[in-house]
Amino acid sequence: MNLVFIAIVLTLLLVTMLIFFIVSAIKKFSSGSESGGPKNKDRNSIIKEANKKLERNPKDSQAILELADLYYSEETYDKSFHLYKLLLDKPELSSQGGEVDIISKYAVSALKTGKIDEAYKYLNYARAKNKDVFEVNYNLGVIDFDRKSYDKALSYFIAAKNLLPDHVATLQYIGKILFHSGRFKDAVGYLRKCFDLSPGDKEILYLLGQAYNESGQIENGYKIFSHLRPDPAYGPQASLEAGKIDIKKKNYPKAIEDMELGLRHKEIDPKIRLELLYQLGTTYILESKVSMALKAFDSILSISSNYKDVAALKSKYSELASNKNLKTYLMSPTSEFVNLCKRIAPLVYPKAEVKITDIKAEKNDYVDIVAEVTSNQMEDIALFRFLRATTPIGDIVLRDLYFKSKDVKAGQSYCFSAGSFTETAVKFVDARTIDLVSGKELTAFLSKATKGE
Repeated sequence: MNLVFIAIVLTLLLVTMLIFFIVSAIKKFSSGSESGGPKNKDRNSIIKEANKKLERNPKDSQAILELADLYYSEETYDKSFHLYKLLLDKPELSSQGGEVDIISKYAVSALKTGKIDEAYKYLNYARAKNKDVFEVNYNLGVIDFDRKSYDKALSYFIAAKNLLPDHVATLQYIGKILFHSGRFKDAVGYLRKCFDLSPGDKEILYLLGQAYNESGQIENGYKIFSHLRPDPAYGPQASLEAGKIDIKKKNYPKAIEDMELGLRHKEIDPKIRLELLYQLGTTYILESKVSMALKAFDSILSISSNYKDVAALKSKYSELASNKNLKTYLMSPTSEFVNLCKRIAPLVYPKAEVKITDIKAEKNDYVDIVAEVTSNQMEDIALFRFLRATTPIGDIVLRDLYFKSKDVKAGQSYCFSAGSFTETAVKFVDARTIDLVSGKELTAFLSKATKGE
């Protein structure tokens, strides 16, 4: 009987408590709904109470501080700036230990409203009083970074990092400064941590790719640039960087693909567009696609008539496009180039027998041909160097040719180039048995060598 009574009492007690909690919850919900929620009620009450205090005493520091802190928390910095300014040099607040907080918030409000000098002055003032305030160190770093005072900025950001180790923006600034200072490996560590903390940040990812690339970790950088190529914001420059890497690898078709992908973006920085077109044009040349290169150069010149050496390149390769022989000489595969040179060499001695005894191709830059020349009047050894160049040739190339002529015991040497020779080059051969063949002379030899084709 007693057990049954106890059970009934406990059940009634539990039911009563349950009803109490349900009613309380309903009242709380209704109260919050009617007033717009606790947050709005708090804000409104702060403003209402502060205004009452200011009606009684317009210089009430506590009321001004409450309003200033409210607007600061809401990032209404124009209002917080004017309110904190009223509180500067208030002795009663200094005695309460709030001076540094007020100064730093005033400085940040000044910074956010574009009053940079005022912000910098008071941030330094706040730091002189307390070096261990994150907002003070961080914002001093931001100002000095924007002023390109990177050493000072770095010291502030390091201090900020020590106070808040996982603050992404701080780590990013440190990474940028280390990158711009040439400390690429150190930059990688900070930027990688940034990306771990904020994996969706494309700016951090792009900077990390640059840092990898500059620190010699080219494959890591390439992966990032390739991944970012479709991105609307970072796609154009990522495509450019990926393309440059492919050019270094001599993977020219892939480089062309990179540049074309970059140019497909709707919004491209004008400087990036010009560089994409330039790299595309010069890569087309490496692939012997002269007509495609000329289209890229025309696009550049329609935007900027004096961009790099585009005008000269267009002039040069326009001539190539209309001169099959010169195009073969400058741009054909090495085997075709060597065969053409073998046909030119005997033309130098039309009344003699020319027997080629040695051929050496130096990469795709030039070919040296050694030949025995025999006629009724003479027997000699001649050395021919055929340069695949259109730029002016200096004396360094000719000095090398001269020493080689001594090695092979050549009595006469010839240097062929599609370009010209510098004044120093001409002076060098003046008293030596080296003849220079350039421009129109080379074109004439090419015509004879390919006559009948």
